[in-house]
Amino acid sequence: MALPFLFGVHNHQPLGNFDHVITRLTEKSYLPFLEAAWRNPHFRFSLHVSGILLKWWEDHYPKLFELLGKLIDRGQIEPVCGGFFEPILVIIPREDRKEQILRHKDYLKRQFGKVPVGLWLTERVWEQSLVEDLVNLGIRYVVVDDRHFLVSGFEKDDLYGYYYTEAEGKKLAVFPIDETLRYAIPFWPVERLAQYLYDIAFRGAELAIYFDDGEKFGVWPGTYKWVYEEGWLEKFLKSLRTWQEEGRIEILTFEEALERVPAKGLAYLPTASYAEMEEWALPAKKILELLELEERLKPEKTRFAPFIRGGHWRNFFVKYSESNHLHKRMYQVSALSRERFFPEARLDLLAAQCNDAYWHGIFGGLYLPHLRQALWEKLLSAEAKLRSATKPEIGVQDIDFDGKEEIFFTSEKAVLVFKPSYGGQLVEWSSLLACHNYQNVLTRRFEAYHESIKHFEEPSESEEGVFSIHHLKKRPSEEILKALCYDWYERHSLIEHFFDPTKGLEDFVRCDFEEWGDFANQPYLWHRMGNELLFFRDGGLYPPGSQRRPLLLRKKIKIGRAGRQLFLSYEFEYRAQEDTKCLFGIEFNFYPLFLASGEGGLKADREFLSLDKPVEGQAQKFVLESPREQLEIRLQEKVRFFLFPVKTVSQSEAGYDLTTQGIALMPFWPFDFSAGKRYQLELVLELKP
Repeated sequence: MALPFLFGVHNHQPLGNFDHVITRLTEKSYLPFLEAAWRNPHFRFSLHVSGILLKWWEDHYPKLFELLGKLIDRGQIEPVCGGFFEPILVIIPREDRKEQILRHKDYLKRQFGKVPVGLWLTERVWEQSLVEDLVNLGIRYVVVDDRHFLVSGFEKDDLYGYYYTEAEGKKLAVFPIDETLRYAIPFWPVERLAQYLYDIAFRGAELAIYFDDGEKFGVWPGTYKWVYEEGWLEKFLKSLRTWQEEGRIEILTFEEALERVPAKGLAYLPTASYAEMEEWALPAKKILELLELEERLKPEKTRFAPFIRGGHWRNFFVKYSESNHLHKRMYQVSALSRERFFPEARLDLLAAQCNDAYWHGIFGGLYLPHLRQALWEKLLSAEAKLRSATKPEIGVQDIDFDGKEEIFFTSEKAVLVFKPSYGGQLVEWSSLLACHNYQNVLTRRFEAYHESIKHFEEPSESEEGVFSIHHLKKRPSEEILKALCYDWYERHSLIEHFFDPTKGLEDFVRCDFEEWGDFANQPYLWHRMGNELLFFRDGGLYPPGSQRRPLLLRKKIKIGRAGRQLFLSYEFEYRAQEDTKCLFGIEFNFYPLFLASGEGGLKADREFLSLDKPVEGQAQKFVLESPREQLEIRLQEKVRFFLFPVKTVSQSEAGYDLTTQGIALMPFWPFDFSAGKRYQLELVLELKP
């Protein structure tokens, strides 16, 4: 009896990706794959393309869009839907989830005349709470990894077929993707793949199930040569025809399998994603412990693998505070969009739910500032529409759900968020005129893969035609190795530092300038007086070898011009008997508009500064210029400053990336503290025009 072979392809590009990148991907992967399918009409498959990528093809690459339509009309492709903007469905509000799916379904029906019944789960993130919503929206099946079943106690040999699951009396089919096929296609030679399909058919498999990323066919490192130039894909497709003619396999779409092949039974799946994703969701040190455990279990790793799991996807919000803040602000704007009906705002809000910049794994994701920027632009565009003509307001709310309240300023022109529990820092300053968050800066953190950079080993030769992306290694440069330094506080603004006068620029860059104060990221008390916020902390200085020297710091912030101007005044009351000489700095971390657009720069007084390397100098005024808007910092007098581009080391498809995440600027003053004396200084921050 012929083995039904279900072949699925998932194509997606994140919101904010560059047009030239998507063009390259289209020409190197998406288009040649579909052209190969057109030349082989016996090849039928299920295809998910995110709404973002479909719309891009429609607007920028009609040749491919038309070919896709022809393949659907010819019956070769079963369209599969998802959330239109490719969100992780379980982490967005329920009403938004429904709208995302309906938008994708409606688009596919309108453009191609087909109503999809299958759904691709973004990053295969599954929670049982999805079942009722999906069934009510006309979804009959989803695909997940076989690992979702294995961690529930199923045997591997029981997973060559599909199951039903249920919730609230609603029934949904679930297809487990065969991990072996996921790693084999297109990396194994066709002959080895044929032997595997023969083996599972001999063992009684009812279905061979494959569904994975389309980028593997041409843009993963080494695959264009392997798949197209050396002919792997053509050989595979011709072999499929031969195997089908010989009665060894039968090519079916997932929808057809649902109609023709009986389910294997009932299954209840735990909250899960694929194994690598669960690993990446862990804290970095725990990832290393997990890898150590897996190494210790060899050669029994495969046997015990179902019982070895990483973290919950939502813990990316715990691991990365920047992701959490963006996500919880998305919740706020989503709620606002349901109170005030603006269709354009709803569309922007849904776009801001695109998943890629909310997490980080082997790809850039959160570490790519242009992806974070795209989400912030859409979110703030929605918020600007929803807050149009509203009066300035100051409120208190636990925005990030950490149990500590933030101060939340809103107007039709700006949004500001201050965190009293964390140094009274400014954690968001968003312009609703430019739709830009100046605090969109990523903290430099230790990542588990940094260990392999520090202790690099050459990879062994692959026995297959090409390495899978999960096993690629590239020798790090000296620049990469030097950039491996980590921050002990999060990179926001209005961070107060008291530090050793002998420390210099390089110490600041490496975040190793011997903090003497206990103010930078510690709790402040606060109260409000009209449009002024007063933060104060009864802290201390700790010069090396001495006891605590009490110091009361008051930070007053007057918010003007509907949140586009901040008057800052600092007062210091020194309460120790011993004199203390130190430097006091106010650190700002900004993601300026010119980093997002590539137009503009940073001026200290009237001189543009190079941002290629750290800079030390003196200035009274700093201007972050761009054609759309500029941010000014004005001091009372000319003072010394440190400045450097905040750069992170992250993984990418081809190796390691050194990425500028923002600009760290710290003007600083020499202070000679003596008993009973008070000191003060003032400065102004302003967005113009």
